[in-house]
Amino acid sequence: MNADHIIELMSRRQRQILVHSYLYYDKNSNLIDDSTWSKWAEELVELQYAYPERAKKTPYYEQFLDFDASTGFNLDFRRPEIISRAEHLLAYSLRKD
Repeated sequence: MNADHIIELMSRRQRQILVHSYLYYDKNSNLIDDSTWSKWAEELVELQYAYPERAKKTPYYEQFLDFDASTGFNLDFRRPEIISRAEHLLAYSLRKD
């Protein structure tokens, strides 16, 4: 994997974890199952450990410094861009059903 791909993957996992943590903790909603969330979280932890310098280039680096993949409860998922994305996904999911 090249450096750009690793940074993009870490960034995507960070956003996914934040969005789905917001949905779970603030909206009492699950669009993904717990095992998917755990898989993403564990992958992010492994990537950050393997590529610490690249992790520093991700948008939510500071938030995920001590992240251990056990929970998203203590993350700052109440940011406008996270809420917006989460609400969009939730609305899409409700329209689809």
